[in-house]
Amino acid sequence: MKALWPLLLLAGAAPSAAVSAEPAVKMAVATTSVTVEYYYRIRWGAMDEFKALYAKNHQPILDELKKQGYITAISATTPYNHMAGEERWDWRVTITYRSAEDAVGEGTGYTKAVETIGAKLFPDLAKFKAEEAKRFSLMDEHWDVIVITD
Repeated sequence: MKALWPLLLLAGAAPSAAVSAEPAVKMAVATTSVTVEYYYRIRWGAMDEFKALYAKNHQPILDELKKQGYITAISATTPYNHMAGEERWDWRVTITYRSAEDAVGEGTGYTKAVETIGAKLFPDLAKFKAEEAKRFSLMDEHWDVIVITD
């Protein structure tokens, strides 16, 4: 439960209530959606290949998780203007999870669902892993930001 504290606080769960009542914490985690922005800085000239591999291997898993209710919203954006330096990002994927536990892959069956979906969609696990390794090699950097939505 400690790993969920930052998500609970961002989601508006009161620390005093959470400390005094474990069931209240579990209820807050189970009913509070969490939005995470995933930022990608892609090597110059590799954006098309990165996006093609993402669409082929990762997006189908996310789409199925959305069908199953673990994810409530998915969107992807690119900046209109070119950014410079360390702050530069080339692609952002925003995912809203139905709960904090789903966002961190704990306790709700999310992790098992990802494994089951992956095995169903990609029976050639060696090829899938190789393509995902290639996708990750196309990145200069990747970071995640939990955001508060109004």
